[in-house]
Amino acid sequence: MNIYPDKITTEWNTTKRKGKIFFDYNQNSKGKTIASVLSARPTTSATVSMPIKWKDLSSTVPTDFNLLNVPETIKKIRNPWKDILQEKQDINKLLESVKQI
Repeated sequence: MNIYPDKITTEWNTTKRKGKIFFDYNQNSKGKTIASVLSARPTTSATVSMPIKWKDLSSTVPTDFNLLNVPETIKKIRNPWKDILQEKQDINKLLESVKQI
């Protein structure tokens, strides 16, 4: 059951999910592989999967990061995982903020 049908979808057809976040539940099983952070994507623009902050999500598009600019971006960010274990996230609070968008 999707409690946010206007924002989140599991629709495979990309033309039917415009403006929504795609939740790929099929990747949550043993033996599945996914593109991890800093993985190059098989695109003509050589995009790279990057960690971003929630506050930057609305102003970021996938083509912002590619093989040519990611090394410089990483130098500016330093270690993006430095505080990963200290900065816990509450999924309920995150979902609550989605309601307000």
